[in-house]
Amino acid sequence: MKINADQINLITKRGLRGDLKSFERLLDFLEKYEGISIIKYGMYSLIFQIAMNKFIDTSKDCEECGGKCCQIGYPVPVYGFDYEELRNRLNTDDLKKLEKIENNLFLLRRPCQFQKGWLCSIHKIKPYACLSYPFATEDEQKEVINSYDGKGVPDFKVPEYCPAGKRVKDIMNKIINDLINKLRRVPTPRELYNELKSRYYRNEETTSK
Repeated sequence: MKINADQINLITKRGLRGDLKSFERLLDFLEKYEGISIIKYGMYSLIFQIAMNKFIDTSKDCEECGGKCCQIGYPVPVYGFDYEELRNRLNTDDLKKLEKIENNLFLLRRPCQFQKGWLCSIHKIKPYACLSYPFATEDEQKEVINSYDGKGVPDFKVPEYCPAGKRVKDIMNKIINDLINKLRRVPTPRELYNELKSRYYRNEETTSK
């Protein structure tokens, strides 16, 4: 079955939210093009991101940080598929916090008005760009994207103020090194995902091939 761009975006968003069936479906699709450096990069970045979003509890780190990613930086892009979900769940006053730029594109300026303390008041329906931070967002990883040649695992950049990202990166690097010692080579994105899942989520009904 063919998958168009909108479907890929929605599957990716569901996957990064923690729906492993969607995430593994996304890997199935991307794996067909893994020989392309930017696709391989994207697979690794999504795996690091789902490690942070789903598998590794970073709540204490985020509390310590105070949610600086919600306070500083460029405005957060809110795409059409994000807006549709937000429109169905938020009231009119809350929707006014989004600045319309053009059809299917809004901006949520920082500091984010939906942040309450260090928590996100719309966590369950937060935009795709928020779910992608920091490993799968182009703004943070532009230099890494431009320098990646398809060899090895990308050396993802983590903002200095983000203890959660640093801890996730340390854990992922440990898993990667363990796999290199076991396999005698760099793990593929699928192998890295499977190992991450086996260590941190043992009760999932679906299994990755």
